[in-house]
Amino acid sequence: MVFVRKTKDYYVLTHSIRKNNKITQKTKYLGKELPPKSRIEQLKKEFLKEIQGEKFKYLNKEDLEMVEKKKEEYNKEIKKLSKLEKKKHFEDFMIRYTYDSSKLSGVDVTLRQTSLILKDGIIPKNFKSIKTVKEIENHEKGVVAITKYNGVLNLNFIKKLHTILFSGVDDEVAGKLRSELKRNVKITGTVYVPPKWNDIDKEIDLFFNWYHSENRKFHPIELAALVHLKMISLQPFVDGNSRLSRLLMNWVLWKKKYPLIDIKIEDLENYYDALDEYQIEHKERPFVNYIKEKFLEI
Repeated sequence: MVFVRKTKDYYVLTHSIRKNNKITQKTKYLGKELPPKSRIEQLKKEFLKEIQGEKFKYLNKEDLEMVEKKKEEYNKEIKKLSKLEKKKHFEDFMIRYTYDSSKLSGVDVTLRQTSLILKDGIIPKNFKSIKTVKEIENHEKGVVAITKYNGVLNLNFIKKLHTILFSGVDDEVAGKLRSELKRNVKITGTVYVPPKWNDIDKEIDLFFNWYHSENRKFHPIELAALVHLKMISLQPFVDGNSRLSRLLMNWVLWKKKYPLIDIKIEDLENYYDALDEYQIEHKERPFVNYIKEKFLEI
């Protein structure tokens, strides 16, 4: 947080940064006289951008300006809505997001069917798969869960989300890691091979070590993209990893007060190409850039 501090002879902007468990402060000279309030707010934004420009790994200054502008514009539009309109806006997003994320995971459902199930509570005509209905309903519960969870990213939270997704769909695998089930997985359409089941516990530990030591170094868009990317590449569960990874991405954004991202089924090929860049070529930047572009399309 940026605040104004007065020294003996002049005013400065101050921003505290935690690094390696130590608090350091960055300052910017304002002058002997305090500028008008509107000017101070502008200077705060510019100062924060300067600091963040030094901090982030993949977003450059231009990216940062576009992202923060999009966030600001989006939040302004949301604030204009009534309470009822905000609820409808979120419900509409939930339906489209659940449809897209389910389709990306291979669930056989249409947007109209998704809307009937979630909005109207109706099982569509000639819809024989009760399992699919449950998957759609569970995904909605997963979205609600990420908006209500105020804790830290840990294994219990991830397993809880997976349990929500698969409760009543496949209770034998719900919330259970591949290491518990002693099962390997393959991903159709790629040469990438996820870690073996007996390596999963070690890989998850490495993931959490990375997250807890590095998360403050990234912009929320970068962090959300990388959490998604690393989790989907680990494939910690026998099923539902892509849906889970997209929920975790949006949990990061929600926690940081950024709009949620929906990766549309129509963009499937580009999405997979960006994943391949990391899983096959070991490059993080293309996927971070991909998620940044999806955010800017909101």
